Amino acid sequence: MEKLVIVSTNNNPDYYFYSPYIKKAWNKYGWKVCTMITDDVPVSEIHSDYIITVPKIEGIRQETIAQASRLYAANHFSGDYYLMVSDMDLLPLSDYWKPELDKITSWGHDLTDYSFYPMGYIGMPVNKWRDVMQLTGDTVKDFERDAKWLGTPYKSDWETWWNYDWDLLTKRVSAYSSEIVKILRGRQPGSCYAVGRVDRGLGMAIPPGQLIDAHCDNINVKHEDKLPRFLNLFNSIYGEL
Repeated sequence: MEKLVIVSTNNNPDYYFYSPYIKKAWNKYGWKVCTMITDDVPVSEIHSDYIITVPKIEGIRQETIAQASRLYAANHFSGDYYLMVSDMDLLPLSDYWKPELDKITSWGHDLTDYSFYPMGYIGMPVNKWRDVMQLTGDTVKDFERDAKWLGTPYKSDWETWWNYDWDLLTKRVSAYSSEIVKILRGRQPGSCYAVGRVDRGLGMAIPPGQLIDAHCDNINVKHEDKLPRFLNLFNSIYGEL
């Protein structure tokens, strides 16, 4: 079974900057990368094993299309694939993800105090994704159906529409809660940040113990205070691109 990590981006260079880095990292651990992009993204900037372009959808922001498009990736694959959703700005730092390939696995549900299933990370086989997300093979129609069902992509409040992908995932997958293998991350002592995570919220400080992933900067990522610390971390594990 081929294992794919599903990430996405709109036309925001602070996100697609990470494309070649996460590809090299995930490939090292036996995962290929599929990047869902909005139709305004320069394809030449995307380094990925698979690239899927999602067209504009009337009334939906490009940010929302990019974020939620990951939930429809199974419309574009058939056969023996395992799809795990992640974020473009999440960099794996070790070979941590070892799911049972016939099951739904969620990592880090505890980090949301069990209120949402996080998009980074949840995985399942293609056919299970189709069941959970009620996919028909038509991504645009499926997207519009779900957006109208919840209504939140059309709201003006940033926090409401920004969390749409988590909200939709949680509502769909909760019906399968008895089937989900839940891998709990735990929090670093005295903080809200995940164990083993190098996080931008902590200035990309290196925590003690096994490193699992990095939650990288996503604003002005090439700033002289940010880029060197990212490259130092990446190069220390994977070498230079």
